[in-house]
Formats: sequence, C-alpha cells, structure tokens
Amino acid sequence: MTENSNVVHPPYVVRFPFAKSLGLRYALIDVNGNLVCEPNLLKVHNFTSNGKGGYITAAQDLNEKWGYLDQNGRWLIEPTLEDARIFGEEGLARFKKEGLWGYVDLNGEIKIQPQFEEGLPFSAGLAAVRLHNGYAYIDSTGQVVIEGPFDEAGFFSPIGLAAVKKQGSSAYGVINTKGEMTIAPQFADIRMYTSDGIAPARKGKLWGLIDTQGEWIVKPTYSCIEEFNEEGLAFFSDYSDMMNIKKGYLNTKGDVVIEGTSISDQMVCGLAKQDVPYGGGIGFFDRTGTMVIPAQYAWADPFHECGASIVLRKDQWGILTMDGQFREMRYVEPLTDHEGWVMGFYGGKGIAPFLVRKGEVVYVDAAGREVCRLRVEETGNPQEHSLQLFNAEGRIAWQNEGERDTFLVESPFLHKQPAQHFEDIQYWEGDIAAAAQALLNAEPRDFYPYDWYERDVYDLSEEDEDEIDEYKKRGAMEVLAGTYVSEEHYGHYPFLAEWERKAFEQYFTVIADRLSDSFGDPLPSASIMLRWGDNNLSKVWEVNGKYLVLEWFTQYGDGDFVHRLWLAAGTREDLEYDEEDDENEYDSNEEETQENEKTFDLDQFERLVKEAQAHMDAEEHEEVLDLVFQMEELASDSTDVEVAHMSWIYDCKRNALYQLGRVEEALEACREAIAYISPRMLFNYRPEPRQTLRACHNMLARELMEHATSKEECLTAWEHVRACFQAVEPNEGEAVLEHFYDTRALVLLKLSEFDSAERSKAFAFLQRMKTMGSPYLRDEPRLAKAINSAEYQSFAKNSHEVDQEYVQAPAQETAMEAVTRYHKAYETFSQFNSQVEKEFGPILSLSFREDMIAKAEEELGFALPDALRQFMLVPGLVHGIYPELVPPMEIQGMFSLISDVWGVRREFEERLTQKELYWLEVHCQICGLSQMDDYSQEYMYFTPGKGFGTFIYNRDDWAKFEADVLRPLLAQEIPAETFDQMYSRKVTDQIKRMIEVSRASSAML
Repeated sequence: MTENSNVVHPPYVVRFPFAKSLGLRYALIDVNGNLVCEPNLLKVHNFTSNGKGGYITAAQDLNEKWGYLDQNGRWLIEPTLEDARIFGEEGLARFKKEGLWGYVDLNGEIKIQPQFEEGLPFSAGLAAVRLHNGYAYIDSTGQVVIEGPFDEAGFFSPIGLAAVKKQGSSAYGVINTKGEMTIAPQFADIRMYTSDGIAPARKGKLWGLIDTQGEWIVKPTYSCIEEFNEEGLAFFSDYSDMMNIKKGYLNTKGDVVIEGTSISDQMVCGLAKQDVPYGGGIGFFDRTGTMVIPAQYAWADPFHECGASIVLRKDQWGILTMDGQFREMRYVEPLTDHEGWVMGFYGGKGIAPFLVRKGEVVYVDAAGREVCRLRVEETGNPQEHSLQLFNAEGRIAWQNEGERDTFLVESPFLHKQPAQHFEDIQYWEGDIAAAAQALLNAEPRDFYPYDWYERDVYDLSEEDEDEIDEYKKRGAMEVLAGTYVSEEHYGHYPFLAEWERKAFEQYFTVIADRLSDSFGDPLPSASIMLRWGDNNLSKVWEVNGKYLVLEWFTQYGDGDFVHRLWLAAGTREDLEYDEEDDENEYDSNEEETQENEKTFDLDQFERLVKEAQAHMDAEEHEEVLDLVFQMEELASDSTDVEVAHMSWIYDCKRNALYQLGRVEEALEACREAIAYISPRMLFNYRPEPRQTLRACHNMLARELMEHATSKEECLTAWEHVRACFQAVEPNEGEAVLEHFYDTRALVLLKLSEFDSAERSKAFAFLQRMKTMGSPYLRDEPRLAKAINSAEYQSFAKNSHEVDQEYVQAPAQETAMEAVTRYHKAYETFSQFNSQVEKEFGPILSLSFREDMIAKAEEELGFALPDALRQFMLVPGLVHGIYPELVPPMEIQGMFSLISDVWGVRREFEERLTQKELYWLEVHCQICGLSQMDDYSQEYMYFTPGKGFGTFIYNRDDWAKFEADVLRPLLAQEIPAETFDQMYSRKVTDQIKRMIEVSRASSAML
C-alpha cells in the first residue's frame, strides 16, 4: 500500500466483486492504480480537502460501522458510529452515535458532541437540529442561537434567511439569523434564497419566485421550481398544457434561459443534459442556454465533477468531456451495478469502470487513461477462483490470499451475448438440426408457449384454464432463447429495444437458414403461430408429415418487453390456431356479451383523471401510467365510452411513456390512438379527439424523420405531417397548427437531403415561419442553423417561391366580395338541402345519396360546386347537421367568444355596419380564432398580412379589445384564394377521407 501525506488528488474507489457470502467490498487506490486501502470497506463517501494538503471522508467497515478515513486509508475516527455524512461548506460533517447526532471537523476531531435527535448540515454558520420539542438552530460551537421551536426548518442562505414552519402552522415563513420573522407564514413551501435575495416559493400547487420581502418576482405559474444551483439557475417544469410540456432553467430575474421538453434537472460543470424529442439524440446546454455539445448521443450519463460523462454514440461507448470531445472506449460496455445501472464516474469518485470481457473490468479516468484493472481468473471449481488488481503499469497491486471465496464474474448487462440469451448455448453454437429432429421424433405431449414467464412448457398446472384452452398445443417444443427487459430498464435505456430486436432478428435468420440446410426451404404460404404477440415471425417446414415451426415472439407490456425464440414440432392440426372455432365461440357468446354490457362510470373516470393530473404536475409518470391502465380497464368494461374520453387516455398514455423514455411504446400508443379515433371523427365535434390526433401524428412524423435513411421514409413522415395539419375543423383556424410548424419544417429539410428539388420548398416554409416570428426558429437548433445558413440567405434574397400549401397568391378582394361569394355558395347549399329534404327525407346510403345529388342538380338547373357536391356525400347531413362538417349557420369564431363567454354580442353588433358584420363572419371562418387552452382568456388569431397574433380579452376593457383587435381585422383585405382554400383544403380533403371510411365500413352509414 502507498502512503503520502502530500497527496494532490484524493484516492479513487474501486469495487471488488466478492460473492454473496462476503458481499461487495471497496478499496482505495491512488491515481496510478496502487492500493491505498485494502478492500475492507462496504461504503465510501466523497473525499473533502482538509485544507492542509490531505483529504478526509466517511466510510463504513465490514461490521457496518461508520468512521472517518484520511487519504492514506487510516481511521481518524474509528468505525464505531451508526451513521456518518459528508462535509459541508462550513467544514463540519454530522455523525450519529447511540441514537444522537453530533458534528466532526476536517481534522477528524469531534467538534460538537452527539446530543441532538436530528442534525442537518451547516449553512451560513448555522444548522437546524431537532430537540425534544421541535427544531432549533445552533452555531458552530453547538450553542442554540434560535430556539424556535419549529415544525420544519430550512437551510440559511448566504444572505442570512431561512424558511421555517412554526409549530401548529400550515404555512412557511422566513426568519433571519436573529430568529426574527421577516416574512409572515403564507407559503406552501419555500426553497433556499440565493445571494441575490431570490427564492422559489409555492402558493397552492404552483411555484414562482419571491424576493426578501415575500413579493412575487415571478408569479406562481410553474408546476415546480427547484433550488438555484451554483450557476445561478433554477430548474423548472410546467405541466399546465399537457400538449406542450415545458422544462428548463430560470435565472434570478425569472427569465427562461433554457427551455425544452426533456431537460435534465441536474446541471454539473455548468452543463445540463437535453433529450431531443422523439428520439433525436441527447446533447448538453451550458448556463447561457447554448447547446454547446450537439444532440448526437443515444444515451448519456450526467456529467461528473471530474468533467466527464459516459455516453453512447452510434452503438459505440465512450467518454465525453466538457469541451465536447468524444473518446471512444473499445470495451464491451460500461460496468453496471447489481441492479443494472451504469456506475459511471460517480461510483469510482472520478474513475469509471468498463467491462473488458467476462470477468475483467478496467477503470479509466476522465481522459480515458487506464488507472487499474480487476480480473477474476476462473477455474473448474468456483471456490478456487482468484481475483487480482493490476495497477496502471500492469503490475499486480493486490490479489486474494488465504481467503477463498466465489467471486462474481462480471458479465454484460446492456449488450447481452448469445450465452445470456440462449437456454443452451448449443442451440446457437451446436447442431440445431439435431435438436429439431429430436422434437420431430418425440412423443406428442401437451405444451404451453409461455410469454412472460420462464417455465417448463410441459407444466400447465400454474396457468389459467382459459389461457390454456386458447394457447395449448400438442407436440414437442423447446424454448431456444429469451430475454426480458423491465419497465425501469427500458425507460432508462431506450436503445435496448433496438439492440435486443437486432439480436433476435439475427438469431431467427441464422437458425432458419441452418434448418433450411437440413430440411429444405420453408413452406412459402404456411403461417403457424404458436402464440400471437405484438410482433411475430415464423417459418414452417414440412418433414415426413409433421410440421416444424420456428417462431420469434415479441410482446410489449406495461413498459416492459420480452422476446422469445421457440422451436416446435407436431401435426398442423395440433399446432395451428383454430380461427373457425374462435368465430363460433364469438357467435355463441354474442348474446351473453350484450346482456353484460356496462355503462361507462364517468364519475370514476373523472376521479382518475384528477388523480393523474396531480401526478403529472409532480412529474410522477410511473404513477400516471398506473392510472392510465385503470382508465383503460374502466373503458374496456363499458360499451358507451365516448371518443373524447378515449382520446384523453391515449394522450395521457403517450405523454407518460415518452417522458419515461419509452419511445417505442409511446409511438405504439400513437398508432392505437389514430386507429381508434380516426373512424369515429365523422360523428364527433369535440376538440379533444382532434388535439390527440394532431399530437400523435406529430410524434410519429418526428420519430420517422429523425431515423429516416431514404426519401421513401421521409415521405412516410410527411404523410403524418399532412394528417396532423388536416385534423382541423374549418372554424378552428390555422392558429392551432403553429405548435407543429417545427415538425413540418424539419421533415421538409430532411426530405431535401435526399431530393435537392425539395430544398426550395423547405426554405419557402422557413421564410413563412420567419415572417410569422415563429419561436421555433430560435429554440430548435436545426432550424436556427438552417435559417442562418448562407444557402437560405441566398434563397431569401433571390427567390420568389412561396409555400404553396399555406401561403396564397397575392390577388386581393374586399371583405364584401368575399362575403358575396360565401353567401352565394351557402345559398346553393341551402337550395340543395331544402330540395332533398322536401322530396326524399332522410338519406340512408351512399349510393342513394349519389343518385339523389344527380337528380337534385337536374331539377335545380345548375351543377353544384365540386366541394359542395363532395360535401353532400357525407352521412347524416340532411338530418342532424354536424357543426364541424358544414359551413356554420351562425358565427362560430369571434362572436362565440363574445356572446357565449362575455354576453355582449348585442352591444357590439349594434356598432357594426352590415358590411363589417359580414367581414367578421368571413374573417373568423377563414383566418381562425382559437383559445390558447381551455382555462385561459388568451386567444390567438391569424391575418394574412401580419401572421399570428394573440390577445387577452378583458370584459372591463372592451374599448382596447375593439381598438387593438376587432377594428384592425375589419380593415384587412384578404387574398381571393383564401376563401376557396377553406373549402378545398379543409373541407374537401376531410370529406374525401370520410367517404373512404364510409365505403370501407357499412356500420358508419
């Protein structure tokens, strides 16, 4: 062991993998991998400089007792304590002995004898301690200087203020170092003040920022604001709009410095991790909000104080340093602890362990330099294994002598090897054809292909009878390989889904080829599944009258997933799933099912929604998912659940899964939502389903775009963009779509990488966004880069191309001309509707409606405009007209705001001329007016000349509302094509989709 009283670097910590009988142990080494302290420690805290060239830390010995060690591994305070903590800024650490807490200094001397029921760290020269009657504050000598007593006591800030809760009070106030109450109790919570005199505080459920007088610097509008960090920034989260969740950092002025949807609440070395939405990669922001390390990593650990982080880039592990340099580490993977979490630089206090091969681990520093290696040498007898520590020069620094035990042989956890997947490695490395022949020759037995459980396939005793009846087969079966990834691990390591999929795809392909070499080509048309999952592949060979089935089974659960590789043999009748029997069973049970119909329990649903919303506000996404599953069960047991309720469930599920990092499951939830909601939109005009559809299509478009490797894949993403933009009612306007402009622009840019002809279209839309002042051009790094590129600048200067889909030609018409055309078209519709209703009554079928339209046109003497003709093919328009499908008979936009919300429609109408009244009607329909959210008085509107604008309507300030919003709208002229656009794009496209659905489903007619 080395000893040095003039150490310039604290010791590192190395984990020694003793087996369960002795447990994991830790040793101390120096920067060259030489042993400082034997592996006889169970826990070690971070070292703190003692100010004299040495270091001190708390550690736990093999008897589970705590003490304090110096940099040479010598006990300054013998391990006789029940607990011991790290040192704070005051140079004091708290410890517990015989049930009471005291404090020790940096010299390892007891400064304050143990005498308190609880002791908190010192800050600003004072520490809160719990006496028999409550909390009080002591100074560094242990004297009580503020008696209290308090029910809760916070840390004193650098300016001498602390949050406290008086006994019997339900609110927090603030005291100074004299114990005087400077802010009366009035807050639900207060965090520590900064040196600038700013503190996060909570009122009710929302957080804001207060000054030293208790006045709001930032009113309580955030779901959470954490304590300010060393960089002078406080992490915030805002869940007020679940369609637009925000996270980021505030400065002490309340300015948002960093903002996104998935920013880490940890800022180390001035860097905060940012998970770019929809699988785009991980990058790091600095304290100014600049993404100084680009988002190109599939996974990243937070930075350690040593200035480095463990990251994954393109399936290659490495070390990322603060300057953005990536150092490739050519090892299997970073070492994980016994629960599967990457240890990184935190476990070694500045060095990180990587797995070199099975049983061998290397520790590297922030520069990627090897500091030491641990190697378990296996023998035939596990009890005879040896463990050796090698220093940086490759010399043995320690090895076990005398004490014989089974050492843990470290194996990959993230990048599993075939031996970890296969039940018997001979299925992979040996003769799989021989195993298949054994199954073909075996006596037939009942077997059950278990999905989630690893059980004997011939043991059916523990499975439910209904499940057995559905999936029981007869023949012979072997489970070749399997893997299970838990909800926790999948959420933390989203790349595991792709890694495991690729592994089993390879297993399936290679084994299928080997079986084909022995048994010939598989049957081209046969498809036998032993059990259906979320994704299944199977191949079938006919061998001497029997069928040999190789199946790759995949199942996603409540955040976890499983892969299985099965091989089975038997007759076709014994292996196939009998669909005819299933249909007969359905028919026989249909009457019973109708008798058991249940009414949707709306009260229970609303209770679950409120509870889920509370967990969303607290960022407790696992709890949100649990409640979503309860809602799904509630809905599945009911026959009258509304599409709006299911939309909320899908949207909540999609968001929770994404926030947990389980992107694949979130995308699957999007697909389920689209499949469920789309056909039901014909008969529903509530906004929730459309909001969910837009969000789902947007998420799918982003994910496809981020991973697109061809023009065809980009075009698929574009189809989702189009679907997102089409899920809009005519009276919603374009304002609701601005949230998705970044996706549209990114997809166009990605498409232009594969087809240069699309570049001008992408730039045209960027130009449109710039005209509108879209914040995405600032907040989305890729769009910011594109808008500042020389290529775009040249386009903007020289090109006259415009975004054809959303920017209309410059031809103008007056408001009255637009109104005249509007009413002419509407009059046509009215004549047609009256004629139909008079002669034919209700319309029941699509073919009858088509015949009826032709007859009506003949009797009216003119052909209907194409948009109206298509429009009349929609079911149910003659009787029971749906507001979202027809030109509204009364004003749906601004006047609904005025009349329904504030009740002053009559007063305003009296002020307008008939021309102005018509103009507002047209403007509301064409240009759009929408509430920002269901709980806000903030509205958004659109004008062709100025783009988007917002206003907050105040009933008591009508004159300002009229002058700033209504009158400018009345003075606008609009492009002539805008009115036609409303029909051709918003209505006709929607009608075409509805007609397709109607033709495909007679139930919709």
